[in-house]
Amino acid sequence: MKKMMVVTLALTLLSASMAFTATSAPKKIDILFNEKELKTQADAEARIIDGRVYIPANILRGARFSVEYKNSTLHLVNSYFLYTRNLMEMHVFNHVFTTRFNKIDQEVVNIMGKVILEEPADFSKLHEFIEEAESNAGINPGNFTPVLDYSSFDFSLAWKSVEAYKKAVHELIAYVDTGDKEKLKSFYQERKQALEYYDLYTNVYDQIFKASFTSAVR
Repeated sequence: MKKMMVVTLALTLLSASMAFTATSAPKKIDILFNEKELKTQADAEARIIDGRVYIPANILRGARFSVEYKNSTLHLVNSYFLYTRNLMEMHVFNHVFTTRFNKIDQEVVNIMGKVILEEPADFSKLHEFIEEAESNAGINPGNFTPVLDYSSFDFSLAWKSVEAYKKAVHELIAYVDTGDKEKLKSFYQERKQALEYYDLYTNVYDQIFKASFTSAVR
């Protein structure tokens, strides 16, 4: 009789243990990032440990994070941030540069009016505008993330446009000083080159901006 009670108790405990295991088995934790589910692998899922949810770092790749572990440090970089930074850097750069370039062009038009009327021409403001444009004719590579086939080097067209205008001004000053028509001709050629570089820059800028915007929101 006692032996039967022991066996019955053992079976009861085993049954209770199996029931607890079945009911306490961890459920799969779905992870949503901006309302989009991040895919997980069977051996790398989110888990609740001591009341906290732990997420394997590699899951974040689905949220467009680059994940790299080196020198006892886990490096996480969100590509959304990188392309959003592109947009901010480009907007500021373009606003400042185009404003200064347009000042150069407008001042040249003003000076040409005086030259035609054979009035004294002051080049001091023009030199100032060129120096200002030269100081902001590119984007720091460290602040720009390459997108598609574009890099910060593609903004060098802005610098080329300023340098071409600088040469044009040099030829215009030489014409005012000497009256040499060849210098005047050279001025028009260099100014035309400067404006062509500027047009190329604006086209490339638009393409890079669209590419960065697409990469930031997709």
